[in-house]
Amino acid sequence: MSESVIFKRYVALVVTFGLAVVLALSFCLSLLSRDGWKFGDALMQIPRQGNSSWYRDFGGRNIPQIQDQDIFYSNLGGTIDAARQADIVFLGPSFVSYALDRQTLQESPATAGLNIFNMAFVGIRGGEFSRRVIKRWSVRPRLWVINADDQFVHFFSHDLNVTLGPEKQLIAAAQRNRLRGYLTVLGRNLHWRIEDAIAAYRTGQFSPSGLYRHIANGDMGLDANPGYVALGNRPMLSARDPDCHTNQAVIDYAKTFVGEVGGEVVLTLVPHSQSCVQQAAELARALNVELIAPPFDGLTTIDGGGHLDQQGAKKFTSHLVREIVNTSAFKRAFEAGPGESK
Repeated sequence: MSESVIFKRYVALVVTFGLAVVLALSFCLSLLSRDGWKFGDALMQIPRQGNSSWYRDFGGRNIPQIQDQDIFYSNLGGTIDAARQADIVFLGPSFVSYALDRQTLQESPATAGLNIFNMAFVGIRGGEFSRRVIKRWSVRPRLWVINADDQFVHFFSHDLNVTLGPEKQLIAAAQRNRLRGYLTVLGRNLHWRIEDAIAAYRTGQFSPSGLYRHIANGDMGLDANPGYVALGNRPMLSARDPDCHTNQAVIDYAKTFVGEVGGEVVLTLVPHSQSCVQQAAELARALNVELIAPPFDGLTTIDGGGHLDQQGAKKFTSHLVREIVNTSAFKRAFEAGPGESK
């Protein structure tokens, strides 16, 4: 037997043994964490207190990390399939994650029968990452609702960075192939489980950590944050000069983006202290699409002006639903009714 054959068999044995060890370790840590585990998770998911409809998305007891960039870009688990089945997909940064209230969407007669997916990304201001995910996996809803925000970076830009805390860096997930994406998610979950086990050992009890994301609708589990569900939060107020405008570079990119994703498009703007309606209105006119920009009236914030709280999200979503059904884009998208196939 040649040395090359022996070497290849040795490498295969090492890889097989390594994967077996990782699987066994992850299984044991999952049992210790009491968060539930099943083989179908394929190591890609830390469920939310045993509920496999959710996966831990934002975690790290020492260094914060986020999981959904690899989940979406490498099409791991059922998230992309869920987005493909959606009638309406929302795009934008974390402002959108905090602003959409699922209960309000479900209780409204106009949207109750529609499959609505929230494809907002925490920490990502630009829309280039979303564009690449959409193109790579052919996400094609009948209606896109896009948050046309321009704080720091306009959504309609080539920016491909993520900001977590004070650190801004290139989105590494967009540079990985599917295998590397899978291994990255596996390794991240394993790291988090080890952190959980160490914390449980030190305190004598398991305590869940991080934020979770819903596989089927893309929502973040923000109700775990006491500040988000609290009553009496501060009102959302604008602190920006309203004389702010779009530019040709944004318009050109937006035209390309809208042309590529297909379907009908409505722009919206989630109010926050630095949001600017003027530039969004100018952009909507340049694209010949409609804009829904709910007012600040009665909206409340979890963090002093950056994101809406739950009460603010309910009011924002109620306004959005009332307005969106009257848009020409919505009527064209659903002229055959929500029950008809796309």
